[in-house]
Amino acid sequence: MVVAFFGHKDTPSAVKPLLEQTVQRLIEENEEITFLVGTHGAFELMAQSVLGQALQEYPQITCHIVLSYIPVEKNSELYALPTLVPEGIENVPKRFAISFGNNYMVNESDTVVCYITHDWGGAAQFVNKAEKKGKVIINLAEANLSQKTY
Repeated sequence: MVVAFFGHKDTPSAVKPLLEQTVQRLIEENEEITFLVGTHGAFELMAQSVLGQALQEYPQITCHIVLSYIPVEKNSELYALPTLVPEGIENVPKRFAISFGNNYMVNESDTVVCYITHDWGGAAQFVNKAEKKGKVIINLAEANLSQKTY
C-alpha cells in the first residue's frame, strides 16, 4: 500500500494527534506500506514529523519526501526522511514542479491522507484528482469535526 499526504499550508497543530493515530492505524493494518509526503506547508511538515517518529517505532515501513526540485545543496541532513525525486521532473519548468510532484504522488498512491477544509487551492485540487482516480481518501478535517462535542 502507498499513502500520500496533502493538506492546507495553514493546517492547525491540533491536527497532529489525529494524524499520528491515522498513520499508526494504517501501519498496523498493512503489512507493507510506503508513505509519500511533499515539502510545502504546515500539513506536509507535520506529516514528515509524524513519519519520522513512526519510522523509529516501525522500522519496516518506507517513507519518502517527494521533492519538487532537484536539490542544489548536497546536504544529506536537510530532510529527516529519505528523499525521492520523481523521474522526469528535471524537464519540467520550475513553476510546474510542485504540481508535477503532486501528480506523481496521486498516481503512485492507493490512499490519500489529507486535511482539507475548503475546495480551493492546491491541496484540494490534488485530493479531488485522487478521488476521481478511485483512491481512498481519509480527510482528517472531517474526522476532526465528527469528534467535536457541542
